[in-house]
Amino acid sequence: MNVTQAVTLFFPPQQTTRMPSSLHSTSSPTPESLSSLQRLAAQDQHHAGRSGFRLFAHGGEAFALRAVTADQARSTLDIQTYILEDGHSTRRLITRIIDAAERGVTVRLLVDDLSVGGLQKRLAMLDAHPRVSVRIFNPVRHWRRVAPLRWLTFALQARRLHRRMHNKLWLADDAIGIVGGRNLSDDYFNVNPAHDFLDIDVAAVGGPAVAQMKRSFEAYWQHELAVPLTTFITAPEGDWREMYALCHRSTKGTRYTQSLDTLCARSLDSLLSPLTWATSSVVWESPDAAGAAGLPPIGMRMSHAVGQALSSVQHRLLVISGYFVPEQLDTIDIFGLAHRGVQISVLTNALEASDVPIVHGGYAPHRKALLEAGVKLYEVRRKQRVKRERLHRRRHAHSRPRLSPSQSYSLHAKAMALDSDRLIVGSFNIDPRSVWWNCEIAAIIDSPALNRQLTLIGEWGKQPRYSFRVRLHEGALQWRTLDDRGHSQVLTREPGSPWRRFQAWCCAKLGLARYL
Repeated sequence: MNVTQAVTLFFPPQQTTRMPSSLHSTSSPTPESLSSLQRLAAQDQHHAGRSGFRLFAHGGEAFALRAVTADQARSTLDIQTYILEDGHSTRRLITRIIDAAERGVTVRLLVDDLSVGGLQKRLAMLDAHPRVSVRIFNPVRHWRRVAPLRWLTFALQARRLHRRMHNKLWLADDAIGIVGGRNLSDDYFNVNPAHDFLDIDVAAVGGPAVAQMKRSFEAYWQHELAVPLTTFITAPEGDWREMYALCHRSTKGTRYTQSLDTLCARSLDSLLSPLTWATSSVVWESPDAAGAAGLPPIGMRMSHAVGQALSSVQHRLLVISGYFVPEQLDTIDIFGLAHRGVQISVLTNALEASDVPIVHGGYAPHRKALLEAGVKLYEVRRKQRVKRERLHRRRHAHSRPRLSPSQSYSLHAKAMALDSDRLIVGSFNIDPRSVWWNCEIAAIIDSPALNRQLTLIGEWGKQPRYSFRVRLHEGALQWRTLDDRGHSQVLTREPGSPWRRFQAWCCAKLGLARYL
């Protein structure tokens, strides 16, 4: 992979599997599809103590992998997500989930309660299928159906309810697992032509990594904070058919559907090729942390494992984090690494690109100190400074069909390249919320090849047409980039609307950084 190829990584392909023609289709999967997940996972027998890995930066390909593994699962499908929103991609995945259940697959869906809200009834319809179980993590237990009262309850019980399950995990047949930054929402799969999240997942095939992902899911699924949805709402038996029909009808005939159909028509081997076999460790927060009084002890937090990995870095560190607040990080010491001579580059959101501007208020006050310590800062722009016709030519220079690029972007990825031989990919941001308050999951992988791929993704993001390079000049911050004509440009005032500036200012003045 070179930098030119890395440029395409955030401009997803276009594909999703063909819809079944009938709700009651009883056709059995072919022998090839039945054996595909098991066959791929069985390759770990030739790679003792290792799992196969592949990075997914294309939103469309990330969707296709989820769709194809759901299509080909034959025993279990375990899904854990922080956000689940109604949309085109989610409805397509729900049809596949129901199809899998109709084939006899046991489906378990664990959703953090923060995003459930108005989807409660539809989730109950899905839960009405005899082979689908839905649980809600750390739920609001009273006044759930009235939005104002629900949020009032959230505010009154904020000490418990601000602790969220931020994990994202997709596990099919205990053979293939996916962790990363993507929630189940159109924003993460390049559906919205107006805006898109730039994100990274890693897929694991077989071996210890998948087994550890399974243990993580079981720990959360069996925890007392994972409450069956039926505790709060039930749907009549058979309502899942109505849910299926609704999702099936509303996802037919669009250009995006046709593009995804092309992607999902690819074989699982093709989507996962090439696999890199490597040793790894999957780490996750104990779900007990979400119920701890005060700060959870070190034994419950995965940040300790991340801190240990970072403390061993000798030469260079690339941090790709949509939310970057380098304070109160416990054992994670970015400044200490810089003072030790480690070359550190950080790719995060510019104020104009952040989907949560208040978080920018926790990051911005540290920029001067970071730059003075030798850290290189790059901030992803909301809009690319590259002419559309050039972008069109570049996209179509590649053989794979691609989804149309969005008009604006926010960085949502959570990944790090450590020296030249390790990387961390998961749901963990470098901020106090990931360290202390949220539950997280990540894969720490020993692989020079994957480290190079992640580094190239970072090099793509650092290009001035996509990001600002933040520098100090005579004690003042400058943002260096390209203008609309491709000429070098130096800004002395940070781009961003007055409303975004106000949110960031409030965070800084009110001292909210420790909760971000």
